[in-house]
Amino acid sequence: YDKFAFVSDSSLPAKPFSYVYSTLSSRLGSDFCIFPSGEWADVPSSSGYGLEIAIKSHQWVTLNRAHAEKSWELWRTGTLHNFMPYFRMNAIPMLPSNNSYADQRNYGCLDEFWYMIALFGTLHQPNAQQAQDLHLPMFTGSTMRISHNAGWQGECDTFVLWSKYLYIGGNNPFNSFYSTLDAASTPHGGNFARPGWWDTISTHGLRAIRHSPFLFVRKFIDNPRLADGPNFVQAYVANVLW
Repeated sequence: YDKFAFVSDSSLPAKPFSYVYSTLSSRLGSDFCIFPSGEWADVPSSSGYGLEIAIKSHQWVTLNRAHAEKSWELWRTGTLHNFMPYFRMNAIPMLPSNNSYADQRNYGCLDEFWYMIALFGTLHQPNAQQAQDLHLPMFTGSTMRISHNAGWQGECDTFVLWSKYLYIGGNNPFNSFYSTLDAASTPHGGNFARPGWWDTISTHGLRAIRHSPFLFVRKFIDNPRLADGPNFVQAYVANVLW
């Protein structure tokens, strides 16, 4: 199966290519790493009853061919190009403490919302406080929990450190991996608006990347330092990519 994986220029593979290929090609659907529900966007429903909700995911999605072709065609023909003004994104100055579920304070970038709503649509919730489970076809993980306290969901192919949600409960692969790092490999924490990053990592940290559940990791600066050796590139290849 063809897969289209979105990665950034500050990302590195966390596994050998054969492992990444085998893992992705074994999944029929598309992989979305869904943010905790406090990050989702919402506006009053056009029906006049309840809310319209847009689910937020990492930009680093992996699409199957059908979803990739559909996304290309929808974007090419102008679908949801008005998402940012429609959901009044970033209209209120962001503070660390003022983002919660169904509060109509919406923050983020277009590519953190567009793929999910283009492929699966927005949610129309008559009662935002009533939890429900939603089945999404060809969505890896299948069932989406819609509630005020939903944590990380979906399939998170890329490790990204968002300090605000590092210790959130439930299924949290980010904290599980983070807890295996030694002090020399702990990434900088970033802030509520920007993710963390590595400028230094040890051989132990590289092995932790290899044994993590992730296929990619970010963010690395250019020319990071190996804490316990002379050559980051050689150590990364030896410990992660072989």
